[in-house]
Amino acid sequence: MSEKPLGLSVIVPCYNSGRFLLEAVESVVRQPMSVPYEVIVVDDGSDERETLASIDACREFSNVRVVTLDGNHGVQAARNAGLDNARYAYVLPLDSDDRLATDPGVVAGGSYPDRAVRLLSTAPHVAFVHTYSQMFGEFSGLTISAYPCHEQLMIRKHHAPTSIVYRRADALTAGGYDPQIRKWQDWAFAIGILATRHRRGTPNDIVCIPGPLHEYRVHTRFARLSAAHVEELASVRLVVEKNLDYFQAGLDEDRPAAELAALVCASKPDRLTDLLHMAAVDLDQALMVARGRAATMSSPTDVLGIP
Repeated sequence: MSEKPLGLSVIVPCYNSGRFLLEAVESVVRQPMSVPYEVIVVDDGSDERETLASIDACREFSNVRVVTLDGNHGVQAARNAGLDNARYAYVLPLDSDDRLATDPGVVAGGSYPDRAVRLLSTAPHVAFVHTYSQMFGEFSGLTISAYPCHEQLMIRKHHAPTSIVYRRADALTAGGYDPQIRKWQDWAFAIGILATRHRRGTPNDIVCIPGPLHEYRVHTRFARLSAAHVEELASVRLVVEKNLDYFQAGLDEDRPAAELAALVCASKPDRLTDLLHMAAVDLDQALMVARGRAATMSSPTDVLGIP
């Protein structure tokens, strides 16, 4: 695996995302960056007129490339195609209906991707970097998982944002994105990176740049993967079976995959637990989120799929 130059490849998988795609790409192009970067739009067989127009508009940016897949293969395959085509050593995946924050007041201290690349390039003990997500669209406010994550929380199925910045080499060694995982894919991918690093004896620190520097769109234009009806235990078991040694070590439990998968599922936090983790870091923020989310705190999700 040849070493890639310092810089960032932003991978934006797209399937009939309409005007959202152009907003996502423009949000990256507007980031204050001190390192080289590229945006790879992976067209996963789009056939909608508005989306095709957005893809053509994206081609006008000098640092944007479009990779077109033959047919619709799913977001995991599209992300893998982006990984294969990435020119730089660090990667940021961005869903085509999301954005990076561009408000001058929010990015005054530097952009999220730029700061993340600088950190990863000087800190080999860091597995990946994440930020908080601010919702916009049909609901506004911070996501319930807007608190710093660490490895033990990740093993116990806490949040794994899609917007992490990671090393391309780690992702390829871990096998990339697994198309078998139909839901909770970001968590499965992050576990793959952590497990791969664990096997070679590399530390797995996770760094949070609070922000919020990622913007998560809440909408009903099309269904997100997070809205798919997939049996959670079955998906978790696939991840545990693939990384059994890692879960046995991380949980300090020499048990079979089926039992560990059940344990991981049982360890997943409810919304109140998430809120308590947030309060331990920033009480004012937790109170603000609790007030804004009073109607959604009693269930894991609601009709809009608010995370």
